Amino acid sequence: MKKYIFIVAVFLVPLIFTAPSEAGLLDRGNGLIYDDILDITWLGYANYSGETMTWDNAMSWADNFVFEGYDDWRLPTSDTSCTGSDCTGSEMGHLYYNDNVTSAAPGIFNDVRPYMYWSATDYGPDQSKAWRFHFDTGYQGISSKTYLRYAWAVRDGDSSPPVAPEPAGLVLFITGGISLAARRLLRKKGR
Repeated sequence: MKKYIFIVAVFLVPLIFTAPSEAGLLDRGNGLIYDDILDITWLGYANYSGETMTWDNAMSWADNFVFEGYDDWRLPTSDTSCTGSDCTGSEMGHLYYNDNVTSAAPGIFNDVRPYMYWSATDYGPDQSKAWRFHFDTGYQGISSKTYLRYAWAVRDGDSSPPVAPEPAGLVLFITGGISLAARRLLRKKGR
């Protein structure tokens, strides 16, 4: 009996005392990538529009975009207090610097172009310009809204998370399975 208690302890103790980790990007399937730190969902295909466009056209494209039943897409926002590299306060900067998503190493994303993507944030001092981010170099800056850039859709919140058992349910399931197996073994020995 001590042998069985030891086996149960060996399997359950690591499960019970394992600390949860920060996931970051979670593939929700069907082209939806959830960032659980920023609480936003990225379109998994970074070049879904298939073309570069002006800022006004990119804003309109995102505003009218419908994908997987969601119609509240937008362009990512920028942190206007940072120009250049290491601008991790913007949504695209966070993706590039914290999640290591680049055009050369797109990770779970598809077709991240080695060029500039529009931000939804316009440049306050000059309304003819807006913020943009470069996924080849990690550089955040401003451009005239008439220039052609890519557009990447994002939406607030999580999108269709898969049904998964809670950790407590998983522990109970494993404990029950081990208990049934131990009980069956004991019955066989008793015969």
